[in-house]
Amino acid sequence: MNEQVLTVKHLSVQLETNQGKKQLLKDVSFNVPRGEIVAIIGESGSGKSMTAKAILDLLPRGFTPSSSSVYFLNKDVSAMDKRQKRLYRGTQIGFVFQDTYGTFDPMQTIGQHFHELFSAHMKISKQRAKEKTVQLLERVQLTEPERVYDSFPHELSGGMRQRVQLALALALNPVLLIADEPTTALDLRIQADILQLIKDWCKNTGGSVLFITHDLGVVAEIADSVVVMKEGAVVEVAPVDQLFDQPVHEHTKQLLHYYKELTETPKQTGLFDIEPLVTVNHAKKTYIKKKWFQKQMIKAVDDVSFCICKKEIVGLIGESGSGKSTLSRLLLQLENVEQGAIAWKGSLPFRKGIQWVHQDPLASFDPRWNVEKIVGEGLDYWKEKKENKHQQVKEVLQKVGLSENILSYYPHELSGGMRQRVALARALLLEPELLILDEPFASLDMSSQANILSLLKQINQTEKTAILFISHDIRAALALCHRILVMEKGRKIEEAGAKELSDSVNFYTRRLLSSMPVTHPGRRLQKQTTEGEREYAHQNG
Repeated sequence: MNEQVLTVKHLSVQLETNQGKKQLLKDVSFNVPRGEIVAIIGESGSGKSMTAKAILDLLPRGFTPSSSSVYFLNKDVSAMDKRQKRLYRGTQIGFVFQDTYGTFDPMQTIGQHFHELFSAHMKISKQRAKEKTVQLLERVQLTEPERVYDSFPHELSGGMRQRVQLALALALNPVLLIADEPTTALDLRIQADILQLIKDWCKNTGGSVLFITHDLGVVAEIADSVVVMKEGAVVEVAPVDQLFDQPVHEHTKQLLHYYKELTETPKQTGLFDIEPLVTVNHAKKTYIKKKWFQKQMIKAVDDVSFCICKKEIVGLIGESGSGKSTLSRLLLQLENVEQGAIAWKGSLPFRKGIQWVHQDPLASFDPRWNVEKIVGEGLDYWKEKKENKHQQVKEVLQKVGLSENILSYYPHELSGGMRQRVALARALLLEPELLILDEPFASLDMSSQANILSLLKQINQTEKTAILFISHDIRAALALCHRILVMEKGRKIEEAGAKELSDSVNFYTRRLLSSMPVTHPGRRLQKQTTEGEREYAHQNG
């Protein structure tokens, strides 16, 4: 039997409120054996992240753990003083946060972050600290590690920051790595790279991993065993193969059902009009990036042509930096094309006929407004009759599966899935002919993804609304879209129906498809990457 690196027994957490004590974690128990990857999975609000914070004694003020036992390498963590806890958190347990922006000090370079870490725990010269940092950055497969060392966090992409954060977590050779949603909102290629780095570290060092996620695809790809949580309690613990083949708890079965809806849904067929709604002809958009005395020309959109037909769902996929979001801004006329043209052929005015749902709904809401004012905002701009405004807002909320009870709620009082639906309701209120969705599934759990996916299909069929679905999640695009456009470095390199795309022979498209997580843990050995794809990945960082 493997040695237990981490043992959690009967962990409970309460929150002190004006109304009394509220139970947030209820009798949580599980083990993390040496050399294994244990995944904690559950919906938003199930208590996954709070469990990790309680283990590390990083709970915010007002959150108090009740009598419980957390043992790390057979030592009772609750019996340690503050200095001992800080020592074991810094040297023996590495932590990777979901929020890469919040992890770093924006005023310090990446090199300064590493130097601060080494200075706190080791007697080491600045030169030696730099040598170790560059080695660590190379270890997580970052190209140009010297440049990264001198860069500030905002100068790196999301995937690069995530790799730097992983390097920081592994810098002091920890025994346990706790990773909280480390691949959320990353494109599938970067996600695959991060997962492989974690698996390689676990295999090469014998370290253990507690991996927190809402994505069952990631669980199938990486985990040895799984802890399923719901409403602050553990409802099932099982080896990963057993969990997928013979789930016991109804909640686990429901999560697997939602996952199969996303990954095994029959591909859409061509049930749409052939009449173009919007046409893009040879669109180009270039940005100039300045650094010191040098200028770099970046072709964000390079000679892209396509059309979206009435009632059609079109997917737009590609890696981070491929030009997807820039193209959406051109379609919305938030930016102007430098060359080419975009023609709107809908019957509604352009500004009313195209509505946009932002990737981060919370950032698109005024925090001082309640749901009724947020959703009804468009009617004010278009000077619609206000007599029936309240009724119209209630009806559109009902369309997206929300109760009128939330009309008085403010954005911070809504869950991630509810915010996404409110943003969708605001766009649908004006009855647009085209809906542009920018990464609508980012950070949503499996049940919310499945519900939004079903809702979008329903809107397309009942409201006859065309949809441009922008995403890095190829699984969702294949399940939802009639036709998919693939972008790379600003260019459209392929356009095909969802069924045909799965069988594509295009090199870049095949690499994107190969980055998708396996749908069942038993298929890990069947997942092969060709030497050409490996070479391509190496050359393109």
